[in-house]
Amino acid sequence: MTSIVSRRALLLAAGAAAVTTACGRDTSGTLRFLVPSGVRAQAAGAALGKDFTRRTGVSFEIQLSGGGGNWSDVDGRLATAFAAGTPPTMALVGANAVLTYAAAGLLQPLEPLMSEGGFRPDDYIKPFRRVNRYDGHTVAALYSLGTMVFSYNADAFRKAGLDPDRPPTTWSEMRSAAADLVGRRAARYGALHSYNADSNWTFENFIGWAGGSLMDTRRRRITFADRPGVDVLTYWRGLITDKLSTPTTTLEMDDAFLRGDAAMVFGPSTKPVRYAEASFDCRTAMVPIPDGGTRRLPPGGGSLVIFTKDKREQRAAWQIIQALISAPGQTELCTNTGEIPVNVRATGARYLGPVIKEQPYRRPALDSVPDLAQRFQFPGLRAVQINDLLQQNIYAALTGAKEPRQALNDAARRAESLLP
Repeated sequence: MTSIVSRRALLLAAGAAAVTTACGRDTSGTLRFLVPSGVRAQAAGAALGKDFTRRTGVSFEIQLSGGGGNWSDVDGRLATAFAAGTPPTMALVGANAVLTYAAAGLLQPLEPLMSEGGFRPDDYIKPFRRVNRYDGHTVAALYSLGTMVFSYNADAFRKAGLDPDRPPTTWSEMRSAAADLVGRRAARYGALHSYNADSNWTFENFIGWAGGSLMDTRRRRITFADRPGVDVLTYWRGLITDKLSTPTTTLEMDDAFLRGDAAMVFGPSTKPVRYAEASFDCRTAMVPIPDGGTRRLPPGGGSLVIFTKDKREQRAAWQIIQALISAPGQTELCTNTGEIPVNVRATGARYLGPVIKEQPYRRPALDSVPDLAQRFQFPGLRAVQINDLLQQNIYAALTGAKEPRQALNDAARRAESLLP
């Protein structure tokens, strides 16, 4: 993890001065577009197709992040490129990194391009611009979008005498269901979540539902140790103490659910695509939230950003973005990934409509779109360190090594010292 910290620090130290008018352009005039390796790169290549340059006159090269195709791999490649003075024209970055790049002055606002580039707001989900705003400007375009959803084993519900058509909607209902599922031996664990999700995404969701936050709105004061955060960890620690849950990584949670050991799990909306291979009746629902809480969902996935200050290159990059967020582009991405199309036309009969009808597990994520909220990132050079120490203390609370309040207070004290 240290290498990621140093890369992020290197990137921010490079600053906006690294983005010159020559950024992203080689001697042939080809624009460089950095994307995470894997399925998203394949989807982007397929959406642009071989005739994109012929139709638009825009010559581009897709550059792969390498590694495992994780968002941190993109950060690492960008850090190296900025340090060398050769950043790409544009990139697909993790949703949680947008604020970091924007705060460093590296991202170009998209409003001028939207106003002259044929952008039709009604074609896109209403939070399209809202969740990628910084200092009053839209600085990124949603492309790869996921939300937190709730998957459950309907066969286990039946065995426990529960109605599989009525999954829990609150945490008190989920606790009651978990007790029935375990008590009647329908599953080893009632409910699981992943404590090691990227940048504490699961905890960010949970604390938001409980009415809390990781920092205050001005990003000056740590708030995750306030009562909502303590209440969240106390709830999950209680489930674990009563043997209704157990601390799990993402991979452990997936395996436990597919084996039938866990009856209910929280995860990104891409997970049900994998869960569809389960041997039991697997269903997906909108997430149950703490009693009296608010359903707000910071997005997973990634956003398209433009680094170059060259106006001609910005317009060329915008054409690439428009192709990727179009109905055909979103269909190419979402067909096999389970992600949510940001273009509302993509859910029509010509595009993803038949897929959504055949795969009802996609519907809860689609229904969650109005609840999208901006993804959070700690400010400054040490965001990864802060997330690491928060995750370590969350794990300590879940395992009983520390009381929830102590764990979060310990994390908050150390996090305060790492803020700018």
